[in-house]
Amino acid sequence: MEFFPQDLEAVLFDFEGTLVDFQWKIPEAVAEVLEMLLSMGFGKTELKSRKYSTLVREAMEAAPRLDLRPEAVREAIGAVYDRYDEDALTRWKMRPGALDFLFALRSRGVRTALVSNVGAKALAKAITRLGLRPLLDVFLSRNDVANLKPSPDGINLALETLGARRKASLFIGDSLDDVHAAHGAGLRALIITNGETPREEILRAQPHATFERYGELLAAIKSIRFPYELHNSY
Repeated sequence: MEFFPQDLEAVLFDFEGTLVDFQWKIPEAVAEVLEMLLSMGFGKTELKSRKYSTLVREAMEAAPRLDLRPEAVREAIGAVYDRYDEDALTRWKMRPGALDFLFALRSRGVRTALVSNVGAKALAKAITRLGLRPLLDVFLSRNDVANLKPSPDGINLALETLGARRKASLFIGDSLDDVHAAHGAGLRALIITNGETPREEILRAQPHATFERYGELLAAIKSIRFPYELHNSY
């Protein structure tokens, strides 16, 4: 299966589990947030998803019924997630070949963006620490959008900021949320199969393609003839 459109303009990436290895402690974070929300008066019937990525929206929608401000609830959940971001930050390492792939995109004039459910503070630190800042045109955290992935909000905002066409862009991630967000935005979804979500679940969601290592993408992109390659840019 072909990974890339021949007129590739932009590649958008997830971060946790995609560009870096997966380190976020999801079960622990969800358990802590649920306990906090129950102490704030939320009932179990109002918190059905049990997913870190959808709990924020679910709790905000239910907040007015409890005479709570939706933004205050979001901030409370965000404070918990920020701590788990900082914890993961101490262990994140780039996936083998990911930097080489980013350099290959850069040298071919392909625009890049990061669309992550990680918070702004930890994401900014990680981007600097890992040397990613010169290789990304746009980076968006959960603080930059109303809804986390699986909502397509972040992808749509990144595409608008890049000025890239949907049919000439794709999204690379590692989870079901990434597949659904890409589909919702009308983009091809490429999924690395040893990330957050087991391969069998990913395949049922029907991504455009899956891959196991970035070497596969490097080989594929070298087969595309780009009209304006930026030789020796980096």
